[in-house]
Amino acid sequence: MVPYLERVILGEDRSPASWLIRAALWPFSIIYRIGLAIFLGFYAIGVRKRHRLSVPVISVGNLTFGGTGKTPAVQTICRLLRERGRKVVILSRGHGGSATAPAVVSDGERILLTASEAGDEPALLAKSLPGVPVVVGKDRRITGELACERFSPDVIVLDDGLQYWQLYRDLDIIVLSAARPLGSGFVMPVGDLREPASGLKRAGIVLMNTGGRTDIEFAEKRVHNLAGGADIFRCAHKPDKFIRASDGEPLDLSWANGRSVLAFCGIGRPASFFDMLESLGASVVSRIVFPDHHNYTDDDIARIERERKSCGAQVVITTEKDLARLDGRVPIADVYTLAIKLEVEEILEFAEHIDIKNRQTPA
Repeated sequence: MVPYLERVILGEDRSPASWLIRAALWPFSIIYRIGLAIFLGFYAIGVRKRHRLSVPVISVGNLTFGGTGKTPAVQTICRLLRERGRKVVILSRGHGGSATAPAVVSDGERILLTASEAGDEPALLAKSLPGVPVVVGKDRRITGELACERFSPDVIVLDDGLQYWQLYRDLDIIVLSAARPLGSGFVMPVGDLREPASGLKRAGIVLMNTGGRTDIEFAEKRVHNLAGGADIFRCAHKPDKFIRASDGEPLDLSWANGRSVLAFCGIGRPASFFDMLESLGASVVSRIVFPDHHNYTDDDIARIERERKSCGAQVVITTEKDLARLDGRVPIADVYTLAIKLEVEEILEFAEHIDIKNRQTPA
């Protein structure tokens, strides 16, 4: 996306010109909202039915495009469920992957597809969650049946599933940023909301990413007014460790202190990645930003190497998603990733809430 237009859609640019752009896009937003209301109306009156799988389904999603920390939330939820003895399978759309038919990314023991085939997020989930099969495909009804038949799970976790209306969920978990819980406040294409804020009514749980802030009572109250009876849990993304790409060796966070770094990424909120590196004491001497879910080419790798030599950085650091998209092509010397973990307050209570194997709740 063009950087200026991205700032307009995210609500970061409030200049007169930005309001003219929003005004021009407003009719398309109205058409989208009307079309969505009609589409959902067919489900409300029973003309269309949501497909129900034979096991409980937990959906993890968000209201806005990118940047709320959905992937770490999926990782945490799967680990908690496994700790409670549940067999878990993840369903993902496989955004950015070349696979066109339903496919198994991981059977829980072996990784069967690359990031270029499966998409960066499914590839990362498969690598980071041994013992959890990952299945990709556009039609999650088909992949859900495939998962049930092949892996006999106790529960299915639907990655980025809030707007996948066709599949029945027993629990919708919505991940929000406390800094901008409703994004720009405008529905696409005027803003970055995927659907009207009233979609929060479907939430059984809201994970509120505090970003380390403590003054989030106003945001919580705003969300509570929209989400009704949803349970709100505070969470925060924390740096976990650095990992050397060449051999997977983990390094303590103190390793980055004082090092000059070239950082590159193609994620929804690149500034948060760069800021986290600097908070750990790294000197980020050069930053390269690629589009979200960018598929890296040999020219991109050559560009990073040239910039690394030009700026004199000691090391190159990227995100786990970006490393997955490199598909093992890391000819650049001294490449590391920063692994992120999600810390949930009241983690035991949260684990109880998501363990729905023996109970059914409305979607």
